[in-house]
Amino acid sequence: MEQSRPLRTLVFIPAWNEEASIEGVIADVRTHLPEADILVVDDGSSDSTAERARAAGVLVASLPFNQGLGSALQTGYLWALREGYDFCAHLDSDGQHPAAEVARVLAEVQADRADLALGSRYAHQAEPLPGAELQGEDYQATWTRQIGINVFRLLLTLATRQRFTDTTSSMRAANRRVMRLFSESYSPDFAEIESLQLAVREGLRVEEVPVRMLERTGGASFLTPLRSTFFIFKGLVVILVGMFKPRHAKAEQ
Repeated sequence: MEQSRPLRTLVFIPAWNEEASIEGVIADVRTHLPEADILVVDDGSSDSTAERARAAGVLVASLPFNQGLGSALQTGYLWALREGYDFCAHLDSDGQHPAAEVARVLAEVQADRADLALGSRYAHQAEPLPGAELQGEDYQATWTRQIGINVFRLLLTLATRQRFTDTTSSMRAANRRVMRLFSESYSPDFAEIESLQLAVREGLRVEEVPVRMLERTGGASFLTPLRSTFFIFKGLVVILVGMFKPRHAKAEQ
């Protein structure tokens, strides 16, 4: 009898000028997800992010210039789909996402309890996986980010009729149904928010998994109070427009 092939998993890490943290993130993924292949999507970095990733021995996809998080994530989903992976997961490159928690999110998809699973900082107080020790301080959002999170949480819950607590989380895992959908359609500006709305509208199973996140280990966030206010405004427009977009053809199994 022919043996079934082993299931393959890709963990991809979108990165833009994260030379200070990328090696540590890669090492963490290798420790807690040793069976997964690792891809760093270099979003046009001007520092040594790509070189350090290659030196660490992982796959690197370099975009010709900085195109934003949405494009980097879509590149990862497209890579996973075209290379025949069964599952994929992604996490931030700044050290905020412990790989032990990514494994928790990925397990929901691998167990077929969700098509798309996302780590939530706010579902309830999460405990780390057995044997995992999280170093550093738990993540604390700025007041402007907290306002945005609460506004998006409310509006996306109303728009999708599904409760969400952490709509901007970019710690996620997916199966091939999600890979197909996101490879075809993914917002370049509001990837986290619009992708959740799109997945629910297409009838995919989207679940939140309680996780812990940490403060970033290097670099700096690009969000200032002014940018955060503009981000909130544009995000509201995206959600409203998304409510009236036509549905895609149903994703295949």
